Amino acid sequence: MKLSRSFWVALVSLLLVFWISETTEVDFWVQDRFFDFKTGQWLIWKDDETLRLIFYSGAKAVIALFGGGLFFLLLVSWKRGIWIAHRQFFLLVLLSLIVVPSLTAWIKSVSNVHCPWSITRYGGEVPKVAVLAPYPADFKSERPGKCFPAGHPSGGFAFMMLFHAFHSRRARMVGLWFGISLGWVMGIYQMLKGAHYFSHVIITMLLAWVVIEVINWFVNYLNLRYDKK
Repeated sequence: MKLSRSFWVALVSLLLVFWISETTEVDFWVQDRFFDFKTGQWLIWKDDETLRLIFYSGAKAVIALFGGGLFFLLLVSWKRGIWIAHRQFFLLVLLSLIVVPSLTAWIKSVSNVHCPWSITRYGGEVPKVAVLAPYPADFKSERPGKCFPAGHPSGGFAFMMLFHAFHSRRARMVGLWFGISLGWVMGIYQMLKGAHYFSHVIITMLLAWVVIEVINWFVNYLNLRYDKK
């Protein structure tokens, strides 16, 4: 059983966007629109408690609760034999909600990329370097950067798995666009307050797409092996 064409499209798109972000200043061009160089302020104040509650901590809490509900339903479907027809739906979406943010968080922990608000261009103290480039020899950072890829919107993009979880074409498309929209709402909030560059968000979306295709392939592969027994 081969990986789908969508996987290869997603992977090539991810590599292409990463290359563009590494070799151009498109991130600066976009991010400059959200920063007032006269006042040194971002379009959104990062400590605005109301916006943070809605678009950050609140969004994360809702996604976590949804994931917890899926885990409970998955357990019930195995132990009591009910909702068997929906078991794969529960499994696919739950795996996506676990694996996509977890992989993103791991890459963030080792990439050593700082957020826009830390960059000298925007009033910070850290020089902007490409993801694969070293920092200047005379630069010493007290703590490593943890801003690439964009961790916060990864939970939203994980819902793109709904495209594979649903059966009807209409429901699949609605699920796909729900995941894309939720991820971008969460990502744009981060961009407007200087927490992420545009490329960070789009790379997270494409990374989620790659992971989702792998999870869907793996679950279907296991189903085929189980059915043959």
